[in-house]
Amino acid sequence: MTAADDQLLARQTIRAAARAHGLRVSFAPLVSEATAGNGWHVHASVLRDGENLLAGSGDRPRPEGAAFVAGLLRDLPAIAAISAPSVPSLARLRPGYFASAFAFWGVQNREAALRYVPGAPLPGPQGANVELKPSDASGNPYLALAALFAAGLAGIEEGLAPPEPIQEDPGAWTDAERERRGVVRLPATPAEQEAALTGCERVRAALGEQRLGAFVAVRRSDAAWAAERDLDEVVAAHLWRY
Repeated sequence: MTAADDQLLARQTIRAAARAHGLRVSFAPLVSEATAGNGWHVHASVLRDGENLLAGSGDRPRPEGAAFVAGLLRDLPAIAAISAPSVPSLARLRPGYFASAFAFWGVQNREAALRYVPGAPLPGPQGANVELKPSDASGNPYLALAALFAAGLAGIEEGLAPPEPIQEDPGAWTDAERERRGVVRLPATPAEQEAALTGCERVRAALGEQRLGAFVAVRRSDAAWAAERDLDEVVAAHLWRY
C-alpha cells in the first residue's frame, strides 16, 4: 500500500513542480507512435523474516526466489493486463522499446519482461529484485501490485521453477525459434488482454469478481472507443490523462 501511495504522490509532486515553472508533465505510455514512451516499472522483492528470497549466488536467485519469478512468469499476461492496461500500453509493448513484447525472464536483460537484478556490492544481497517492465502509469498501482504478489506468492507455494533465463532479445528471433524456446507474445489486442486476465484464476481471486467485472467493463469501453480511431488520435487523447 505504501509503495502504491508513494507512486501516486511522486506523480503529483512532479506535476506540481512542473506547473510552478509553466510546464506540463505526461506519464502516458506513449507520447507518439515513434517514441519509446513512458514506463512505470515495478521492482519487487519478497522477504521472509527479513531475508530477501531473491538473493542468491551469482546471477541466480535461491530456489524460493526462483519460484517467485516462475509464478510471475506463468501469470505475466494477466498481470500485464492490469499493470499496462490501456490501448497505448499495448502499442508500447514492442521489441526494442524497453518494455518487452514477449513473456520471458533474463538476468539484467533490459528487453526481458521480467528482469532479474542480482544483489550488488553497494546495496548487498538485500538489493536483489525482479523488475516488471510491462507496467506503466495508465495502470492502477494498487491493483497491479495485488496481481503481481498473488502470482509470485502462488509460485512459491507451488514450488514452481522457471525455465533458463534468456539473455538475448527474442524480438530478433524467428517465430520457429521463439516456439522452440517456449517464448510467447504478450497480449497485443484488448481482446487478448481480457482473455488472459479473465482466464487467470490467481489474479481473478486477488481482485475479486466485483472489482474484476468493473475493471473489464472500463477496459471494454476504452477499447470500443479506440477501435474507431487511429493510433495517433488515441495517443493524443491519453497524453494528459496520466
